[in-house]
Amino acid sequence: MKAGYRQISIVSGTAKSVSVLAVLFLVFFTKFLEAAEPNQETLRAWGDYVRTVNIHMTRSAAGDSQFLWIDESHDMAQRVHRNEVIVANHASQSLPQGVIQDWVGAVFIPNVTLDQALRVLENYDRYNEFYKPFLTKCTIIEHDGNQIRLNVVAAQKIYSVTAAVETEEQVQVVRLGPKKAYIMNNALRVQEIADYGQPTEHPYPESRRPGFVWRQIGVKRLEERDGGVYIELESIVLSRSFPMGFGWLMKPFADEVPRILMLDVLNDTRTAVLQEAHLSPSQELASTGSR
Repeated sequence: MKAGYRQISIVSGTAKSVSVLAVLFLVFFTKFLEAAEPNQETLRAWGDYVRTVNIHMTRSAAGDSQFLWIDESHDMAQRVHRNEVIVANHASQSLPQGVIQDWVGAVFIPNVTLDQALRVLENYDRYNEFYKPFLTKCTIIEHDGNQIRLNVVAAQKIYSVTAAVETEEQVQVVRLGPKKAYIMNNALRVQEIADYGQPTEHPYPESRRPGFVWRQIGVKRLEERDGGVYIELESIVLSRSFPMGFGWLMKPFADEVPRILMLDVLNDTRTAVLQEAHLSPSQELASTGSR
């Protein structure tokens, strides 16, 4: 844990018990659940949601709406500037066969520039160092200007369950000027992995996928101001819906995991940017002088 940066959440005994039950459900029942590809109605709803996100990003980039999510509330912006990491379930949408989860979080990194932050976020070859143990592999397949294609493997262990996903991601970096930028991620291919890290590790057959992640996109928004850089991460995932009658059991678990994961990623991003920004003596001197 990084001192001074991590939000602490106190989970009640009841909530913890519910999470454990949810994990046991996953262990014993996931293998029996048919969760092949989502149906066309679900995919249409996902497509509509993605288009809405893209339109909003285009408008905010053009200055027609607020660029940063935290600017929706003066109090929220002030809290982030005071080194609080904020994560929220921005929106969720239940579909006939699936669920769209839209999580967003924000962090402020003092005494760094937008260029320094971007150098870390675009240093994909070191992602497995910046974001370990969650991200185990990040390889550049193709790099053409501001368009990058990546092969990524991510794994998250909760209690005795490890969910692992391999994705092929299309990344677009858009610089809006000297102080603003955003990065769009679109998972072109999603492959869930069974028995991750074991000798029996193998890709799930399409007809037996757990459906933790069917589709995924992400947005990073960066703005340099107030003596540092604000970074927001938005992760939007389409996954299978909860089995009938088990929503009460699964929802606390489904809310807890992405919240903790995003807190970790935001804190890891801040740590990596600060470390990389201070590598050279001139950068360290400039940073010290600005405090």
